[in-house]
Amino acid sequence: MRGAEKVGRLFDYAADKPEGFTYRDVEKELGWDRKMFFATARKLRVLLGNDDRINLVCDPQGTRQPWLYRLSGDVDGARGWVANRLGDAETRIGTMQSVCATLERATDGRTSDGRRARVMNKGLTRIIEDLAELTHGSPLF
Repeated sequence: MRGAEKVGRLFDYAADKPEGFTYRDVEKELGWDRKMFFATARKLRVLLGNDDRINLVCDPQGTRQPWLYRLSGDVDGARGWVANRLGDAETRIGTMQSVCATLERATDGRTSDGRRARVMNKGLTRIIEDLAELTHGSPLF
């Protein structure tokens, strides 16, 4: 099965399960291993994120329990997932900016790697500054 077919199949599967499902359900019912499910879920999220108001969200069910996945176009119904994803994104942005700043200092700015590091550090620094304005100067981490 090709990637696009898997994405379509996962979307249809999720649409048929509004109460939600776990990766274990997908293993049993579609025969996909965990790695295939997560790769396909990522592709589905990217596709939906391009031009749709819904996405594949997931919520924890408890300690050491698999997360519950479902399609949602309702921000209020996905508030926990939204907060989790935004917090995770902010943490990753801070980490990536620190790494890019180090790489910028460690590379020759005339090289492709040096220019790439400078562009990424500049962009990530701008994101951090813009987010700090929203939180009245509070750092991301």
